[in-house]
Amino acid sequence: MPLTIFWLILLAGLFFYILKRKRTGLVCGVFSIIWLAMITSPFLPDLLVRSLESRFPPLFEISQFSQKDSVYILVLGAGYADNKSLPPNDQLSPNSLLRLSEAIRLQRLIKTSRLVLRGSAPVENVSESAVFMQTAMVLGVEENKIRLLGTPENTRLEAFEYTRKFGTNTTLVLVTDAIHMPRAMLLFQKAGQKPIPAPTNHLVKSKQKQDISDWGPSALNIEKMEYAMHEIFGLAWVKTGVRSRGE
Repeated sequence: MPLTIFWLILLAGLFFYILKRKRTGLVCGVFSIIWLAMITSPFLPDLLVRSLESRFPPLFEISQFSQKDSVYILVLGAGYADNKSLPPNDQLSPNSLLRLSEAIRLQRLIKTSRLVLRGSAPVENVSESAVFMQTAMVLGVEENKIRLLGTPENTRLEAFEYTRKFGTNTTLVLVTDAIHMPRAMLLFQKAGQKPIPAPTNHLVKSKQKQDISDWGPSALNIEKMEYAMHEIFGLAWVKTGVRSRGE
C-alpha cells in the first residue's frame, strides 16, 4: 500500500506533465519523492507502529489467574506452509511461531490453562491446526491441554467462532501480534468477550536507535508502514461498522 501510493502519485505527476500541466506534474513528482522518503526512513513507520503496539503491554502478571478454574489461551492464526519435508515448527509462519511460543510461555505459567488453536481436527491432509498442535507438542505441551477452535478465515470470524464454541463466561487470554492487538481486542469485545491481551512479536522493540545505520532508508521501514496502515484502516473500518449498527 505505501509503495502503491508512491506510484500513483508519481504516475499522476507524469500524466499531468503529458497534458502540459507541468506545474501540477512537478508538484506531484516532488510529493512522491517526499512520500518515498517518509516511508523508507524510520520516523513515520516507527511512530505509527509504536502508537498501535503501546496500547497493550505484554502479559507478565499472572497472579490474577490463581483463583481461576480454567483459562483459555487463544492463539490467533497467522499462516503456515504445507510442506511435510519440514518439521512442524518450520512450517509455521514466523508470526504464527512467535504467537505460539508466547502462548506456551503463558500456558506453563498458568497451570490451569488450555491452549486454543485455530483449525479443525487434524485429518490426513495437514491443516493449520495440525501444524500448530504438532509444534506445541514438540515444545512440550500435552495434547490434553489443547483445544481446537475451527477454521474461521479472519479475526472477526475467530471471535464469533470462539464465542459460539466456548461461550462468553470463560477467562480468555488473547495472543496475537502487538500491532494487531487493538483491532483484535475490539473484534472480540464486539463478539461479547472480555479478553485479556497478551501481545507479542513487537515490530518496534527499542525506543532509541542503536546505530547510525538504523536512521537510514530501509525496506524494513516500508514493511512496518504497510503493517501500520493495514491495521489503522482495519481498526477504522471496525469502529465505523460498530457505530453504524449502534453498538
